[in-house]
Amino acid sequence: MRTRLLALLALTLAGGCSDADVGPVAPDGFEEFAWQSSVPDPRSERLCPEADAPDQPPVEEIFVDCALEGADLGPARTAEADDVIRVVTWNILRGFESDRQIKLLLDGAFAPVPDILLLSEVDRGCRRTDFRNVAREYAEAFGYYYVYGVEFLELPGSRGTTGPYDPPICEHGNAIVSRYPLGNVRLIRHAANRSWYTPPDHPDPDEPRLGGRMAIRADANVNGRLVRLYSLHLESVVAATDIKNAQAEEIALDGIDADVTIVGGDFNAYSALSDIQTGQTNDAPTQSFLQRGYVDAHAGLDPDDRATSLDVGLVIDFLFSRGTPPLDAGLCPEEQCRGLSDHLPLWATFPRPGRANGASR
Repeated sequence: MRTRLLALLALTLAGGCSDADVGPVAPDGFEEFAWQSSVPDPRSERLCPEADAPDQPPVEEIFVDCALEGADLGPARTAEADDVIRVVTWNILRGFESDRQIKLLLDGAFAPVPDILLLSEVDRGCRRTDFRNVAREYAEAFGYYYVYGVEFLELPGSRGTTGPYDPPICEHGNAIVSRYPLGNVRLIRHAANRSWYTPPDHPDPDEPRLGGRMAIRADANVNGRLVRLYSLHLESVVAATDIKNAQAEEIALDGIDADVTIVGGDFNAYSALSDIQTGQTNDAPTQSFLQRGYVDAHAGLDPDDRATSLDVGLVIDFLFSRGTPPLDAGLCPEEQCRGLSDHLPLWATFPRPGRANGASR
């Protein structure tokens, strides 16, 4: 910060400066993430200590203590001059097709190239996705910042009482990838949660995991103004509706103290399409946001064009904003994005907050 202030002073004495001359000045209350300079090996450098002995007591099934990961993978930046922020949210299905997903987004094939990506179902060090660090690869391809948090430690269905396991334990979670610096980063492990853990000798392990549903929260420093971001993935089990509703309520409440908030992700909002078609208000996860002044960025679309889940044909993914109105929004056409994930990506543009001196554009 001292270096940046000295640079500003020098430019001012030399005849003034503009937003394009230096990067954004950090506003009050912004603690930029401690970007990691080394390149982690996601196969061996786990973010969760529980990965060392997942089945040894005491097993903390849900509230695992995992570090956040993040890096600045872009060239030296100057402040952005665009008048809008372009946001994409996408459940990327672990990143099986991450190379094709990234190319589609960078090509601007169905939407403007995003400034911010809110990603869910992101693998880190999993054999099923070739042991890749998917969030980092997204950031490298875009030349952006990223932060990543672990939702689940994925455990083998058949395993002994000690490792190593086959397939190896891996990490799976949510990420924010951003053109703008990120700070005030938090991993919010939902207070209301359910365990996915099954012991090694369980006869029907299904998806054995440690951890629980979470959201990753960060403030983006957009030319000296903060934009609060959340990437979430709410509970999917139909029988755990009360848990899912509480998770949505937790994030909706958490975001109302910010001037500008954008929330994106997989809400598993199984009743939302019916509400959209009939004008009713039965879907609790989406109503948690709408009743607190958040705006559904895609509310202007025809209900028949809003399905985001390719498996069930429902609207379960959303972008909500508070304190900034969406200017334009859409989703990838099914014929263009089928085969890249079981969810379609959503995009929207929002007004860029005013300049660092408080003036609006």
